[in-house]
Amino acid sequence: MRKIGTLIIMSSLFMFSCKSKNGNGSDQGETKTPETTTQDQKPGITSQPKTYKVVFSPDSALLGKKNEALIKITGATAVALQDPDGKDNGIELTVKLTVTNKEKIGSSSNLHVDYPNSRLQLDNGTNTVCDTGTDFLRAAPESTSKEESWVYKIPAGTKPTALNLFMDDTRVSVSVSLN
Repeated sequence: MRKIGTLIIMSSLFMFSCKSKNGNGSDQGETKTPETTTQDQKPGITSQPKTYKVVFSPDSALLGKKNEALIKITGATAVALQDPDGKDNGIELTVKLTVTNKEKIGSSSNLHVDYPNSRLQLDNGTNTVCDTGTDFLRAAPESTSKEESWVYKIPAGTKPTALNLFMDDTRVSVSVSLN
């Protein structure tokens, strides 16, 4: 008898506690507060590559014997390259550019600026060529080209200092810095 009584009391306590957790209990004065944590819960993505902010000064330049090509740098991204062991393999710099042909219609022809002829000057005094590009910058008279992307591979331990562009035996230099 005693065991049955204890069993009934235990089961009724169990049922009462389950009803209270579900909000069906008879305690009207009980208020529920949401649980808060004291630590910031940010999803930690640890495999993101390091990126740099790229600043060009100035972001446009005139090129050509008659200053007929207006080169505009519309954006850039720089990403640190690493092997699977985390060893620094340099930086990949992608520069987005357009060219505007300032010549009048009928007085000249199309112009183009070639990415293989461009040079990225590095802080150790060396120059690197453009690794790949979506296309040359081409523009008809009084028009602007579509945006093209040129990619430079920067060796480990160096940073870019200037972007040198060439057209018709002329050269223009734009300073570059990574932050």
